Amino acid sequence: MEPKRVIFLSLMICYIGLGVINPVLAPLIREMGLDEMHAGWIISASALILLLGAPIWGKQSDRFGRKPIMIIGLVGFTFSLVLFAWLSWIGLQGRTELTLLFILLLFSRMLFGLFFPAMTSSGQALMADLTLLHERSAGMAMIGAASGIGFLIGPAMGAALSGIHLLFLIVVAAVLSLFAALLVYVRIPRFTPKSSGKTNKLNLRKPGIRPYLLIALCMMSAIVMLQVTAGFYVQDKFGLNYADTALWVGISLFCVGFMMALVQMVVIRKRSFMPRTLLRIGLPILGGGLLLLVFINNLFSFVLAFLLLGVGGGFAMPGYIAGVSLASGEEEQGAAAGLTTAATGVGSFVAPIAGTALYRIQPEAPYWVGFLVVALLTIYVWSTHRGLVVEPIVVENN
Repeated sequence: MEPKRVIFLSLMICYIGLGVINPVLAPLIREMGLDEMHAGWIISASALILLLGAPIWGKQSDRFGRKPIMIIGLVGFTFSLVLFAWLSWIGLQGRTELTLLFILLLFSRMLFGLFFPAMTSSGQALMADLTLLHERSAGMAMIGAASGIGFLIGPAMGAALSGIHLLFLIVVAAVLSLFAALLVYVRIPRFTPKSSGKTNKLNLRKPGIRPYLLIALCMMSAIVMLQVTAGFYVQDKFGLNYADTALWVGISLFCVGFMMALVQMVVIRKRSFMPRTLLRIGLPILGGGLLLLVFINNLFSFVLAFLLLGVGGGFAMPGYIAGVSLASGEEEQGAAAGLTTAATGVGSFVAPIAGTALYRIQPEAPYWVGFLVVALLTIYVWSTHRGLVVEPIVVENN
């Protein structure tokens, strides 16, 4: 199996591990006796550690190589999933006091936040190393497709296996993550980055870097608000029990992953889209999905909204990833990947707390705010701001 495919498969498994928790998080939190704000704090704590760790992992992959950092991330990720599942099992048994349970779950998700960016930063940087500049958007579409398919399979597993036990699928995800670590160890050669042994510092003043990082931060904030509150929203809106909630959230997130993968593998990889073009297509569709959620009155419209979100995200995510990568030097791809992960981490830190707080005020409020954020981003990417223009260097064939 060639390195690009190994990167794709490994990151897909990472996002499966992330995706399997989403359908069961809301019912799991309530079954343990915790509430929405506890869920928000647990996710935000993970995002805070991810935010702090992502730039460090990116720089270390520039210095020591992508392969060892990916393996460390995958093994640590496996441990964090097992720990979360074990603590949740104890919580479901009612064998510990709720405050202590909350603190321990917080710690397990902080470990998740520590190791997750090691995988994503090194994987994204390695993909950049293996692609020419004029192929970068297509290469980053593989990264986006890996996340899309991971979010497709993860929720599908959640919907299918939640009937066995809410925690069974988390254990399955941990086993898959350990398999990915072995695959990286065996199949990816020790690749020396161009910056190996150097201490490069990415210049944030380079054209394109700050605008695309800002887009990543804002867009991820809107998406995470949706992810955190969707389970509570559909459960309360339609009076579902925990099993039906996991099922319908799983189906909806499956639709997101399916459409993301379809767009990125079938459309983006076949054409050389510029980053701003991808954002101009994706952001309005993403906003339409968020707006539809405000007005849903049946489960079909709930699923339809997520289909639109998948199409929009399928175009927009490779847009900001490729934008940062193209704007960075070839010797700084690890640092660039780390900053991209950190930018999304900022959104993932703020959004869960803000989203759950808004939800307690008004269930539709997180989606109105998300729509407003995406609408402003849409106006921005259709503007004439020069920072959004990054041109790939076309390599001439002799």
